[in-house]
Amino acid sequence: MSGKPTVTDIRRELLLTSCSNPAKKWDLNLIPKLTGKVALITGAAGTKSIGFHIAHQLALKGAKVYIGARSLEKAEVAINAIVSGSPSVSKDLLKSFVAELSDLRQVKAACDKFLAHETRLDLLVHNAARLPAPLEIDSNGVSLSIVINHLAPFLITKTLLPLLKATAVHSSDVRVVTLSSQSQADVPGPVKFDAKDSFNYDFGGIDEEVPNYLRYGHSKLANILFAFQLQKKLDSVGADIISLSVHPGGVKTAGAFDYVSRTNSEHLLETAVTPLEGAITPLFAAAAPEVREEKTKYSGAYLMPYGEVSLDDLSEDAKNPALAEELWNTSEKVIAEVFGKY
Repeated sequence: MSGKPTVTDIRRELLLTSCSNPAKKWDLNLIPKLTGKVALITGAAGTKSIGFHIAHQLALKGAKVYIGARSLEKAEVAINAIVSGSPSVSKDLLKSFVAELSDLRQVKAACDKFLAHETRLDLLVHNAARLPAPLEIDSNGVSLSIVINHLAPFLITKTLLPLLKATAVHSSDVRVVTLSSQSQADVPGPVKFDAKDSFNYDFGGIDEEVPNYLRYGHSKLANILFAFQLQKKLDSVGADIISLSVHPGGVKTAGAFDYVSRTNSEHLLETAVTPLEGAITPLFAAAAPEVREEKTKYSGAYLMPYGEVSLDDLSEDAKNPALAEELWNTSEKVIAEVFGKY
């Protein structure tokens, strides 16, 4: 191999192993009736995104759905698209959750606003993500890739956890779903999350194709560890909530198209699936009856398309419970430090 390695050299599927066998696709018609339930989906504003289709399908089943977006205008575009495409969906059941996930103060404010208006939360889906990007450090001294992809979901979950727990007392099915990626398997180990600086590892470059990709994978590893440790925390206090992480497959989202065009690697999405197909695995995790029926099997698990529990696809770091606990503890310290500034 001559010259610098590329993402193609590491993983030809790039963002995302594609699982396109129609025989394995979970039937979205199996989503049960969700009338009376409340769902919050981050990153749901783009009509060519996975999050939009997750929100749309849950709304079709009667759930009250909060559309996570960076602005009210973007949320309104998504809400109008759902209603115009599916007139059976009541616009009154579609709400906005507005926050720039790179700003943890905005995230906390959006959560506080949600808590002021809602008395239950049945489904929390962490879908929003920053794709491979340069190492940029925010005003709190943390990589934006970690802030957006891990610390924001961590903060949302921690802030809304009392409501999730209260809902679980009265509801038989409360879940937290965190989208990850098979890029986690490409991150060189052993990984450490023992201090804030460990969030900012440069992987050999500030703005090069492979380091940017590994930075993304690093944050997606954090997603898996977070989902696992969240389940452990929930189980320790007897909270009847299921936490899962999922790999949606190789998906032709607007963000993925933008990334491959910038890196001249369009071929990496040749076998990728549509955003609606990419929403199938997260929807399975969020709503499939068998996840609740087989709680022991699915609790804390990592799902591959289309709902397959898979330990074999995890890196050794992703299977390390001590690393999951380390990540959780460091995340708590960083969040405390951030809010202690203001």
